[in-house]
Amino acid sequence: MNRTLGDQNETSPVLPEDPLPLRIAIVSRRFWPYSGTTEFAVADLASQIKRQGHSVEILTVRWEKNWPLYFDYDEIPIRRINRSQSHPWRSFRYLRSLTRELNQLDLDGIIVFGLDEEAWAVSRAFSGKIPFVIRIDNHFPGAKKGGPELTPRQLFAVNSAHSLLTDSCETQKKISEQPGVSNSQVKLTPEGILLDKIKQRQQSLQSDARVAISDAHPVLLIGSNQPLVVCGAPHEGDPGMLSLLDAWPKVIAQFPKAKLWILGDGSKGRDIWTNILEKHLVQSVVMPGSFDDTHEIFQAADLYVHPLKSDESCGFLARAMVAGVGTVVTSTEFTQTVIENNVSGLMVHADDPRALGDAICLALGNPDLRERLGEEGRMSAIKQFDIQNSVNDFLQPFKKQATLRALDSSSTNKGNL
Repeated sequence: MNRTLGDQNETSPVLPEDPLPLRIAIVSRRFWPYSGTTEFAVADLASQIKRQGHSVEILTVRWEKNWPLYFDYDEIPIRRINRSQSHPWRSFRYLRSLTRELNQLDLDGIIVFGLDEEAWAVSRAFSGKIPFVIRIDNHFPGAKKGGPELTPRQLFAVNSAHSLLTDSCETQKKISEQPGVSNSQVKLTPEGILLDKIKQRQQSLQSDARVAISDAHPVLLIGSNQPLVVCGAPHEGDPGMLSLLDAWPKVIAQFPKAKLWILGDGSKGRDIWTNILEKHLVQSVVMPGSFDDTHEIFQAADLYVHPLKSDESCGFLARAMVAGVGTVVTSTEFTQTVIENNVSGLMVHADDPRALGDAICLALGNPDLRERLGEEGRMSAIKQFDIQNSVNDFLQPFKKQATLRALDSSSTNKGNL
């Protein structure tokens, strides 16, 4: 017997294709006041999730006792979880508190940045209960050639996640090649940027930006006529960072007043600073640490340089391009996908510090070239890094959970009639 439309509606309630709102938690070991590529990515992702009508909360570590446990960052609730740096049970207490806080939020999904102990704790507590996604960048254990294999806990997290999202093809390949990785949901999801939070660079405002930076950070004192090159690549041991220092003497030979600001931090930051000292570059190279707002930095800069030799993605490069700063990059699989040589940036061989120095000198000596590269790079980056292109990869695994919730609610309401 054929069913009528009314019969179909009674047995199969019509549900929205994209139930709203989803309830999402983002777990990141580090967040504000630290500011690096991961922190920027977390902030932009959370903001975009909220803009789409979902609720989102960020859980991070409370490293210092005087930091507030709860606060808002850009109208997004932040929860800090205590993690003592000296107590013998610090990890156990921290992870127990983290899972307890997550349990209290009644979530549709969890996004975990990184493969640290947080990923294992989430997988152990919520596997089969709440869908979760793990975002992996190129600094996971085992990423480096000859590096350690994933631990049993990391493997459990990887194979329990509903989706593994990687920031580059290199990361995707390396995580897939790890022994024991059976999850078929490894997906490339390039970093997304909230474009309207990055202001376009304007040459007419450069002097004002330099004055503002110098007032706030005296170590960054720089004159209006001094060439300024900025680098924000992670300090995680990539040999390209040292190649940049090998290239720099050639730059200051041609531009004696030039300054190089190496932003950010990382486990190998001390090695970079030691190399600066050994090369007697302390008068022209500064490592000011991290910034939670790069607008004034990009406004003040003449040029951005990306010297890495590996294929990892770099959020600082993407943001510099979106801001309209002209770039000089080394040729890698990543940069070849985002930059067209001599159109949206200057590209040199990754193993040639001399060519890197020549390209920096060429750009510094040609303002019109820098302006053209900056504008072309900006238009290219806007198309490639718009966060609207990537946010659905994070949310898709959670939509089924929300649909089931709506179905349960519909069935309950029908039973109460």
